[in-house]
Amino acid sequence: MLKEYKSSLAMMFRLVDLLIVLFSFYVAYSLTFGQSLNISQLPIQYPVFFSTYLILWVYLSSRFRIYDSKRLSTFRYEVWDVVKTVLLCFIIATLPAFFIREYPLSRLFLLYFWPLQTALSLSIRFILRETLKYMRRRGYNYRQILIVGRNTRASEIAKKIEESPEYGLRILGFIDATENKNGASSSCDVELIGNLRDLESILRNEVVDEVFVTLPIKSHYSKIEQIIRLCEDVGLEVGIPIDLFHVKLAKSTFSKFEGLNLLNFYTSPKMSWQLIIKRLIDVVVSLSLLILFLPLFVIVSGFIKAISKGPVFFKQQRVGYNGRQFNCLKFRTMMDNAEELKKDLMALNEMDGPVFKIRNDPRTTKFGRFLRKTSIDEFPQLINVLKGDMSLVGPRPPLPDEVNQYVLRNRRRLSMRPGITCLWQVSGRNTIKFEEWMELDRQYIDQWSLWLDLKILLKTVPAVFLQEGSS
Repeated sequence: MLKEYKSSLAMMFRLVDLLIVLFSFYVAYSLTFGQSLNISQLPIQYPVFFSTYLILWVYLSSRFRIYDSKRLSTFRYEVWDVVKTVLLCFIIATLPAFFIREYPLSRLFLLYFWPLQTALSLSIRFILRETLKYMRRRGYNYRQILIVGRNTRASEIAKKIEESPEYGLRILGFIDATENKNGASSSCDVELIGNLRDLESILRNEVVDEVFVTLPIKSHYSKIEQIIRLCEDVGLEVGIPIDLFHVKLAKSTFSKFEGLNLLNFYTSPKMSWQLIIKRLIDVVVSLSLLILFLPLFVIVSGFIKAISKGPVFFKQQRVGYNGRQFNCLKFRTMMDNAEELKKDLMALNEMDGPVFKIRNDPRTTKFGRFLRKTSIDEFPQLINVLKGDMSLVGPRPPLPDEVNQYVLRNRRRLSMRPGITCLWQVSGRNTIKFEEWMELDRQYIDQWSLWLDLKILLKTVPAVFLQEGSS
């Protein structure tokens, strides 16, 4: 899903590149000596070369950032990065061979090895790049951009985006400073959807993955800082061609777009090997549990159909990553017209804030109370996890009506994929106040790690069995 997968690709590439190094070594040795590689009979200079080369490759490939996202750079820059890395590894790794004069490396071996690894590494990258371009041209794997500023630089960026669908970017529209009279002198047709006063409303009501700020720095310095703080509250990434600003929570990183240096501010965890493992765990665990619980699904479905009229599953629109809505699945625990009766029960709400919960909800069936007490009603959300709408651990997905009532800082909980369980789930659930719940979600995002996810999962098991805070 969008940017989340770029680290998965990077990890895959690291493994593929190591396999290419091994394959190139094997082929070069076999072609040079006309025999298959036998590790036990390998002359000492070749293990020394291979070990040195492998260590250098791991270090220099990270040093030259050849696994960073290349979405916004041309292939020639990637070619140069790969060739530079391979060449340096090759030159340095051959140096130890000069100290083993009795057993020099074969020049023919070196002649085979270097071009083979270079060609394979570039071929794999070219194939992936063209595959991703093909997908992006057809509307997959895209990021929606809001451009703040309506000037020549903004026009150039918008034009390049529109002319290059392979970047996987879509422009939601422009907003501009009210007093900025510099109209865009570009032929690209992108809608002006408001001014700076509308930014908060746009971030609340539209799907935005990243904000590009192109306002003049000198005349709009304070406004740009306000924009960054606003996006910081929401958990959105900001791209801006300027120096660092003073921010409370956001971290920063550099990126490039068509030669333009951007400084990106972000608060939610950036893609890393930990998030790759998190997604891998989500897929493996959710698929395994769905298979394991299949008999339970059949039994529960039978009871639900036998006891009350209506569907087995309750589908409800929830808000997920950066405001994307999805159908959250649960076993139906209420009568079929429960949503229609909700307005008549609002006065009985036991939760503060924009959340509706009643401990003894009259709409709940007897079997539904059992499902809720045991949290079995949430088991179908494993399907949402498998699909990628949710994760095993993350802030609980809110209703659209609830999100509309959030103060802005609470929208930052949408900057991570929602989960089945979270800190709120294992900290008392319905017994804690709404603002404490929101603070727990912000704490989870700020302190996220695989270890934190594991601790929450381990605490979830006794919380479910002891029925802590459930209703």
